[in-house]
Amino acid sequence: MIKKQYMILTDEQIDYIATNLQFYGVSQGELKDDLLDHICTYIETGQFNDFETAYKAALQQFGGHHAFSSIQRETFMEVHLKNYLKRKKVTYIAVFVTVLLFISGAVFKIFHWPGAMILLFFSFISLALFLLPVYLVQRYKNAERKFTSNH
Repeated sequence: MIKKQYMILTDEQIDYIATNLQFYGVSQGELKDDLLDHICTYIETGQFNDFETAYKAALQQFGGHHAFSSIQRETFMEVHLKNYLKRKKVTYIAVFVTVLLFISGAVFKIFHWPGAMILLFFSFISLALFLLPVYLVQRYKNAERKFTSNH
């Protein structure tokens, strides 16, 4: 039975890989660490005779050094899209609650039921303290995005 020989990477080789990842445009810390770990694991578990051959094979395994910037871009977009969708969800819930409070307050006011002013008060507080600032920030971000995309 032949025992499989694993390549052990030196600290200099790991630093070389990390420096190359930085050079290839991977600047996000967590993504850089994950890619470094995957590349090192691929090299150490593969059956390679020398580091250069193993490193080139590892780069090809991940789509070449040109793929690293697209991996970073996709990761960045995925994280920001997730946060954007979370903010949108919270905004829609707040709009729903505000409209519900306002309509309930209006109906209570029309029928002269008690609690109408409290419902209307909280709907206006929600509008003034949450929805209006969120709307203004979103409008500012859209204007800024349009300005930067035109220049």
